Parts: sequence; C-alpha cells; structure tokens
Amino acid sequence: MNLLIADDENLELKVLEKTIKKFFLNELEIFMASNGKQAAQISDETEINIALLDVEMPGMNGIELAKLIREKNHDCIIIFITAYDRFEYAIEAMHIKAFDYLLKPWKEEKLTGLISEAIVNIKELSLENSANENLQESQKSAIKKYIKENYKRDISAGDVAGILGYSDVYFSKIFKQLFDDTFINYLTKVRIDKAKVLLKDVSFNIKEVGASVGYTDSNYFTKVFKRAVGMSPSEYRGNI
Repeated sequence: MNLLIADDENLELKVLEKTIKKFFLNELEIFMASNGKQAAQISDETEINIALLDVEMPGMNGIELAKLIREKNHDCIIIFITAYDRFEYAIEAMHIKAFDYLLKPWKEEKLTGLISEAIVNIKELSLENSANENLQESQKSAIKKYIKENYKRDISAGDVAGILGYSDVYFSKIFKQLFDDTFINYLTKVRIDKAKVLLKDVSFNIKEVGASVGYTDSNYFTKVFKRAVGMSPSEYRGNI
C-alpha cells in the first residue's frame, strides 16, 4: 500500500514520515514531496492509495493536487493537512470527497487513527472489488454456457435473463459490461462461427446448416450470414 506525504515545510514532512513509519512501517511504503508539482509527478509514476496533502503549498496547492490524484485513482483516500480551520477548505474537501482533514498542530493519535481507518477502508474496498470481479466472472455465458448449449434454438435475451433471474433491462446492461457487445450480436457471432464449420461438410445443404444453428428460415439465414461474412453461405462454401 502506497502513501504520499506532500508538505512544503521540511520539518513537518520529516515528522509526518517518522510518525507514520513508527506505527505503519510494515504496511505502508512512504513517498514524500516538498511541493505540489513533485507530488503530482510521484502520483503519475506510482499508484497512491493514501495521500496526506498540505493545503497551502506554493505552485500547486493541496486542493489542486487532490483533483489530479483523484483523476488517476478514484479510490485514493485523501487526507488534507492545514493550519487554517477555514470553511472554504471544508467545502472543497467535501467536493473532492476527502476522507478527512488534520489541523496543525496535529496530534499523533489523530493522525494514526485516520491512517488506520484508511487502511481498513482500502482493504475492505479491495475485498469488495474482488468479490464483484468473481461475481461478474461467474455471471459471464453462465451466460456463455447457456448460449453454447442453446444457440440452435430460437432464444432471446429475455430467455437468458429469466434463467439468471434478471430483468430484461438489467440483463442487457450487465451483458454489455461483460461482453462489450449486445446479446443479439454475440449470439449471431456464435451461430455464424458454427455455420462456417458446418459449411465445410458438403453432406449438409444450406437449409440444413441454417436450421442447425438456429435459423429455420433459410432465406433469413443467408441474409444474416452475408451481412456478417460479406458473402452468401454458398459463396463461402465455394471459397473454402
């Protein structure tokens, strides 16, 4: 887990580093910057999980820096450090969705408490993301499996949605996320790929090939095949 400290006061920077190392040496790799520009470069080169940012820094202040970091890592936990208890800072922190902010002179227990909370949040988010990835992988044919086993039949997105217990609208949305395509386009690709294999076997006529991949209307099969491949099934067979 990577933590960035950005503060233009050299003494403050060193005290923060020393305190964090004292309590989190085995959990955090610490990166330090004495100004906003240097911190921005570090965030460009390294994924920052936690950022302790001094609000008042020359060149690029902590608010501007936080916006840049947030663009690169939406989940980065941002903690502002400031000597000024100003309402406008609290508003900016809220807009950037900062985790919290420390007032100078800060207390050790306040600093370590915030960082401990941040570490817990990051670990929980990591577990949540992992669970979501596993769920999505599980959802993905399940959908593929269903299509593979049923592409020969007249199936629709609603049929698969019903099997999975989803509404048609939600299924269309999740299918697009998982396959980066629509259900009908994906099903058509599966059917056309299977048709290409069958067309190599001359014992099947064009109508039988179409019926074998879910198209009972041979004219419609020819139309779909030509649109997908650029030639009719007969032309394709002749060029094999």
